[in-house]
Amino acid sequence: MVRTVEGGDIYAFVVGTGLVRASERNLSWSTLGNGFGSAYVLHLAVDPTDRNRLYAATFDPANHKGDVLASADGGRTWSAYEAGR
Repeated sequence: MVRTVEGGDIYAFVVGTGLVRASERNLSWSTLGNGFGSAYVLHLAVDPTDRNRLYAATFDPANHKGDVLASADGGRTWSAYEAGR
C-alpha cells in the first residue's frame, strides 16, 4: 500500500517494518510504527485538516478478519475506529 497526500507526504506499508512516511522533497523514510500485529494495511486515509489523524483499513490473513483503525498521533499508535470521534 502506498498513499500520497496533499502537501507531498508519502505513506507506505512495508511488511515486516510497518507504516513508513517520507516527504516528496527528500524521500528520507521514517518508520511510524507497526501496531498492526500480523495484519496488513490495505488502505490509508489522512485527515486533510490534521495530518496526525490517520485511518487504516487492515486485513489479517491469519484469522481472515479486517478492521478499521484510527491514529491520532501520526501513526505511532492505533486503536479501533469509532465513528464520531
